[in-house]
Amino acid sequence: MTEELLRRVGDKIFPCLGFSPTELLWQRLARVVQQEARRAGAASVEEFLQRAVRGERPVLEAICQGLTINETYFFREPKHFDALRQLLPELAQIQRPLRMLSAGCSSGEEPYSLAMTAQDVLDPLGHPFEVLGVDFDAEALERGRQGCYRAWSFRDQGMERARPYLEQRGDLWCVRDAVRQRVRFEQINLIERVPPGPFAVIFCRNTLMYFTGEHRQSIVQRFTEALLPGGILVIGSAETLDRPPAELERVSVAGGYLYRKRARSAPAPVTVRETGEPVRVLLVSPSPVTRVAIRQAIRLLPTVELVGEVRTLEEARARLEEHGPAVVMVDALEDGTVLERLAALQGWPLLVVAGPWVAVPRGIAAVHVSELVPGAVRRIASELGDAIAATWSRSRERLRAEGIARLASGASGRRASAPAAAARANGRNESGPLSEPLRRAADRLLLIGSSTGGPAVVADLVAALPVGLGLGVLVVQHMPPNFTRSFAERLARVGEYAAREAEDGDQLVADTVLVAPGGRNVLLTRAGRIQVVPPEPEDIYVPNVNRAFVSVARAGLGPGVLAVILTGMGDDGAVGMAELRAAGAYTVVQRPEEAVVAGMIEAAIARGGVQKVLPTADIPSEVVRWAQRGVVTARG
Repeated sequence: MTEELLRRVGDKIFPCLGFSPTELLWQRLARVVQQEARRAGAASVEEFLQRAVRGERPVLEAICQGLTINETYFFREPKHFDALRQLLPELAQIQRPLRMLSAGCSSGEEPYSLAMTAQDVLDPLGHPFEVLGVDFDAEALERGRQGCYRAWSFRDQGMERARPYLEQRGDLWCVRDAVRQRVRFEQINLIERVPPGPFAVIFCRNTLMYFTGEHRQSIVQRFTEALLPGGILVIGSAETLDRPPAELERVSVAGGYLYRKRARSAPAPVTVRETGEPVRVLLVSPSPVTRVAIRQAIRLLPTVELVGEVRTLEEARARLEEHGPAVVMVDALEDGTVLERLAALQGWPLLVVAGPWVAVPRGIAAVHVSELVPGAVRRIASELGDAIAATWSRSRERLRAEGIARLASGASGRRASAPAAAARANGRNESGPLSEPLRRAADRLLLIGSSTGGPAVVADLVAALPVGLGLGVLVVQHMPPNFTRSFAERLARVGEYAAREAEDGDQLVADTVLVAPGGRNVLLTRAGRIQVVPPEPEDIYVPNVNRAFVSVARAGLGPGVLAVILTGMGDDGAVGMAELRAAGAYTVVQRPEEAVVAGMIEAAIARGGVQKVLPTADIPSEVVRWAQRGVVTARG
């Protein structure tokens, strides 16, 4: 086996899995490659490695699945299930149906153990429950769906505890349908996302230890956000959390240790900081029951004011344009299709109230509840208040920048009409082709590179940029094909800039955002034109930030460029930032602690390519200052 080829394969695969590349992992990779090469009937191990380096998907998937460790059995670490049994009656009071997540569930033994425990405790109480098992390994998940296991999966106390829920079929023990129907499985890479909450219970045992420290922190933070107050997070007995989020406290129950999310304190006053006035909320709901429940909840939040109730999104837009800004609370409990129409309110502060299993589009705040009826509002009033405050806080600066709201004076403004936003997306104004200065070539270039968590941050940045700076914008966001077009359309709706997917030969144009197309790379020529090219075999991330940034530096455009790296996994962009800085560009990154994943940011800093680290909210104003005074020299 060629060591160089093995290293190239590891460098391609480990970042995708989020694994920390220890010496033991390299040894395991060598064994897995040999096994999978034999299984695939490859002519040699070297030929199999070359196929992996070329990016052949079946080969890479086989190696990835071979690297995942599927050592599991029923009721492993019994004290954790003793603790769960003791806590379930209390947890049932905070969620109906009670939802449990098994993350890194392998072939299903853990989620079925959770379901068996819950069935034993909750069924006599008449309390429903659901279990979701997630893992990266598709083959293991399929074994879990089948629900049949050999005796080795019931070692230690496994058979003693699981036996009432099993039936024997030959030499296999199969989970009875009554339990299997409570469990579903989903393929998920935890470094990319966790399933949408809320959950009352999350088990993620003997999984976090394989990830890098950066990925562990990110995953645990997302678990914490997905937990209900009072909910529990259980990790393996051999694992520790280096820096657990402040919301989690370590407790001992029934001889087992776990983390519990602190209960919410009374909601802090939700006010507009500049004026002390209540935050205004406009409710969109066709349901009289929901409207009554929201009214009751808002009465418990004295600094939130319900300023109106409408039945449709169209009525909401008309109301906002006439009376000024408010947090728009959209009811998606009974009609999930309303989420497909939220574009009608892009740019306004949105808060969706949805059922537990509803996947709300990224970048839109949500409160997930099992039901919202008048008798249940007291226990969720605090959660609604926190969400309203956070939604308004995130939107306040953008609203001010767009001229929608003059909070200090109480004056109201008007949002550009939906036809106007659509016109900007198509590169024209409402009366015809774009007039000067919008058609002129860009004087300066804002380069943005991002990955995991990037779309929402990029949208906020673009929404805050004023036109007339002579600024062209190129966004390189790791994103698969068929997604970048809708991302560009979203950017066109939120701000004053035209936005579209970049095409080969495009000229950089002032007041226009070009988005690198999914599955392709973009380069920039000396003439300021875009080249759209296929990715290189060694490109782990596509569109590739390094290739775009390096092309700009080598085209001699550096002095007229501000380059920004935002949240993202891996180290893409670090080389490009260093070359841009050396070529005279101004280089900025988002504060790592504010990123969803800080890998790209920290890699750029470590390589010495970053001149300034800024809070996310300060980046738009820095772009404006830079554009207004021209080229910026090296800064601290």
